[in-house]
Amino acid sequence: MGIFSKIIPGMSKNSGKSSDKRIEGYIQACENLYNLCVSMYPDKDPHEHLIIVLSTIWTRSGVFKEAEIDKPAQAREIVAYTLFSACLPPQSRARVLAYKLIMEDKELSARISTGFPSYYKEYSTASKSIWDAKRNGSLIDLYSLYNKNKLHQIMLFPSCNINEEERNYTASQYNKFSQGNIVSEVIRMIGQVSLTMTQQRITLCI
Repeated sequence: MGIFSKIIPGMSKNSGKSSDKRIEGYIQACENLYNLCVSMYPDKDPHEHLIIVLSTIWTRSGVFKEAEIDKPAQAREIVAYTLFSACLPPQSRARVLAYKLIMEDKELSARISTGFPSYYKEYSTASKSIWDAKRNGSLIDLYSLYNKNKLHQIMLFPSCNINEEERNYTASQYNKFSQGNIVSEVIRMIGQVSLTMTQQRITLCI
């Protein structure tokens, strides 16, 4: 069944499973999906991998319909939601995305702070580093350290300092890009990941 074989089966918010298993399920889902994306698309930036992960989770769980995720409003939300995780080193990205999803659930957020102190500390430390970078204006530096797509950097950080040669390189493409978004760029990959899950009989149960 592939790398998803260890994901806890049959788990959902209403399935009666414990909060602890749901927390572990979120973390396993994000980590395994992220690793799958990296293995399938090694040349893509971490932010693109995370966008595929979140799009897959949200469409599979019914947050968004698959046909709607590249519409402007939904796409902006997906891109923004994954931005901070994309500014973290490889070992933290998927886990921090999972923690962010967990923290939006009242039951799970209360449980992770008391029952999983190491997880909560990891999330708090990562969050503080990102917010500190945002406040002091260095978030673009963190983002560009791991994400090399100049067009995405300009779109996400329009006031960023890039040299004239780089700006000229991307300027000719910017107008065309502004009509779309990062989600629409990877929509085929989202579909391919979903197909792989179906072929391997993988179920995201979170």
